[in-house]
Amino acid sequence: MTLIKRATKLTLDGVGTHTIRPSDYVTQGGEGVIYRAGTKMLKLAHNQTEFIAADMPGKVQLLRSALSHPSIVVPTGLVRTARGLPIGIHVPFVNGEPFPRLFTTSWQKQNRFGIPEITTLVGTMRDVVTHAHNAGALMVDANELNWLADVSDPRRSVPYIIDVDSWQIGAYPATVVMPSIRDWHAPISQASDWFAWGVVTFLLYTGIHPYRGSIAGYKPGDLERRMQDNVSVFGPEVKLNRAVRELTAIPGPLLDWYRATFEAGERTLPPSPHATGSPQTTVGRTLHATTTQTGGLVYEELLRVPGADIVSVWPCGVVRTSDNRLIDLATKRTVTHVTGSRIAVVAQASGHLIAELIGDTWQIRFVSNHGAEHRLSLAVAINDMVRSGDRLFALTDHELVELTLHEFARPLLTTGTRWSIPIHATRWLSGFGVSDVLGAMHLVVPESHGEVAIVRAAELDGLRIIAGTNSGRIAVVLAVDRSGHYRVFTFAGAQSWRRYDVHTRDAHGPDLNVAVLPKGVTAEIRDDGELIVAVPSQGTVRVVNDKDLHSTMRLTAVGNRVVYHHEGALWTLRMT
Repeated sequence: MTLIKRATKLTLDGVGTHTIRPSDYVTQGGEGVIYRAGTKMLKLAHNQTEFIAADMPGKVQLLRSALSHPSIVVPTGLVRTARGLPIGIHVPFVNGEPFPRLFTTSWQKQNRFGIPEITTLVGTMRDVVTHAHNAGALMVDANELNWLADVSDPRRSVPYIIDVDSWQIGAYPATVVMPSIRDWHAPISQASDWFAWGVVTFLLYTGIHPYRGSIAGYKPGDLERRMQDNVSVFGPEVKLNRAVRELTAIPGPLLDWYRATFEAGERTLPPSPHATGSPQTTVGRTLHATTTQTGGLVYEELLRVPGADIVSVWPCGVVRTSDNRLIDLATKRTVTHVTGSRIAVVAQASGHLIAELIGDTWQIRFVSNHGAEHRLSLAVAINDMVRSGDRLFALTDHELVELTLHEFARPLLTTGTRWSIPIHATRWLSGFGVSDVLGAMHLVVPESHGEVAIVRAAELDGLRIIAGTNSGRIAVVLAVDRSGHYRVFTFAGAQSWRRYDVHTRDAHGPDLNVAVLPKGVTAEIRDDGELIVAVPSQGTVRVVNDKDLHSTMRLTAVGNRVVYHHEGALWTLRMT
């Protein structure tokens, strides 16, 4: 099946006829192209002949009859041409957070997703694997990119496993396995499924792959070699950053299973994460930190709020506290209170424009510097909101629409310039987006002078975008390839992004701890004791060593200042 280039009528078994348009495109992979059709996702095969030769219709029927767990997104039928020829499958659309986001400490803190919530999620994931095995199926490639989580209620989070049509069941084999979750000591089996489950759930608890960390004799990219040698994070000589969450917080029996699996090479069924008991495993943490004396950096506390922690900060200098206040850093005054699950704040000439997601609805208000609040309405249907610097955008079904505040006697919000964007195929990061335009990746970067640059970024083709941040003409993207290797791309645009330079490096995992300043400077902590300051447009890099610098300091930018959270307060970091 080629890419859909014009409105095409397709029949979904058990559903009926749908007209699929190019704007319904989501992404594509090695086996097919994904489209969104209302409450259904369509996976259309690249090669119709191979699709039929592999008897995918028979496999779909077997999967439907064998699997019934609510967290398994089972194919619900075939997709056919107007002539009745099967060209793909359709599955229910499920909405959830990709697991790499859940792995990071910053996301877990912002969403109050701690050990009890993780354990609930891991317990259901264990039930999913058990159900698959009892049904005679092997998941084979249940890597972190094939898991989503509905965390709308963190205490009752629901995992979803997708790409089920690639599972092994009956006479239908499966051979593709992401190397980072592959059991290098055994063939595809139930044991290899549990090994993959162990890798993904260990990342949920700790934020690190069980074969990461620094150790003599291995390079940072030697992940598969470490896995083959059973050299895991439990080894006494492995050094871990402070950003790695405490292993001792993992339930005791499960912690023992992780060590036996990853370090000793044992293959047994894992205990329930809800099982209690003291672990037999003794965990000692070795920190990776420099021994240079403090003096290269100055740490200054900017704001501490009695009785509350600071949980978020916006580039305009407004913070959100754990008791749901918005506080202006410059004046130390409370701007307003919020309750939404997502917030966007931008500065205006005489106050702040605040967008807040309440339930499924975006509500927008303007709060003046004198404290007057005005609810604002908009004559467009808003699907989502995007903030970039002090610009606010609405996402409709097909467009990115800039919003403009007119500060009359009564403030008025209107729509401004519109840009046609493949909405379903665009991943919005912190301040910008990455669009998959029929397999060709593009940066979508709002610029300071009122434009939005749409830039072809071939370096990102074939990668899954995980996270990113930008300011001005610097955009930093964290992505993962099909082998499970994470990489960071720093794009430095020039001439209104008509050209750019890009710098690439390997990353330890799905965490990105970098601040991008409007003046074109980045500040990043990768390891304890090192601050990496770069000017990407010039290709210059400076490493500042300081023993008080820890990877737990989550960097972001407020104007041209680097700030970070520490012990519930907000601090600034600068060089002497």
